[in-house]
Amino acid sequence: MKNKTMIGHILAFVCIMIWGSTFVSSKILLDNFTPIELLFIRFLIGFLTLCILSPKNIKTRK
Repeated sequence: MKNKTMIGHILAFVCIMIWGSTFVSSKILLDNFTPIELLFIRFLIGFLTLCILSPKNIKTRK
């Protein structure tokens, strides 16, 4: 049980670090990209990450 709790804490910390870094990186990237381009890139990265982490859940059903 402690192992699962520790993994949960580590994953939450990683999520917070990624989420917190997006504000700083967005400010820097806005010098080179438009807001629409940044939005597209962020959603593309998120979609590709989800496809890698859970490919069978994204497949369409018949």
